[in-house]
Amino acid sequence: MDHLEFLEGKIFIIEEELRRRSQPYEAAVQLWMTIPGVRWLIAVTLVAEIGVDMQQFPSAAQLASWAGVCPGNNESGGKRKSGKTRKGSVWLRRALCEAAWAASRTRSTYLSAQYRRIAARRGQKRASLALAHTILVIAYHLLKNKVR
Repeated sequence: MDHLEFLEGKIFIIEEELRRRSQPYEAAVQLWMTIPGVRWLIAVTLVAEIGVDMQQFPSAAQLASWAGVCPGNNESGGKRKSGKTRKGSVWLRRALCEAAWAASRTRSTYLSAQYRRIAARRGQKRASLALAHTILVIAYHLLKNKVR
């Protein structure tokens, strides 16, 4: 129990440091938290990995490609082969996949309906990556256009 209390204390210290350092970006964090499945820690991770200046990415597709959550494309002679995704940003990809799993469990949202539709055809893991892509595109447009 002492070790558990020690670890909880360390987690509290780290979260307080994150809150202090993410204070200048609170508007972006609050904006991203309006997306289903995106909680505070994931929004802070988005700020840390992407930043708040969306001018560096000309389009949401280029941001998704940089992050490594866009679908791969390998077609030859009309036959579709393996479409692996790029490696991209590991921490960002993990945070987006976590948000996708959370969004897939929500009720009556577009993201949960999209997850169920894709998971029925392609499987749960591919559906979660597709949802992570959608969440990143939504986050890009929210911050680029400053819309709720």
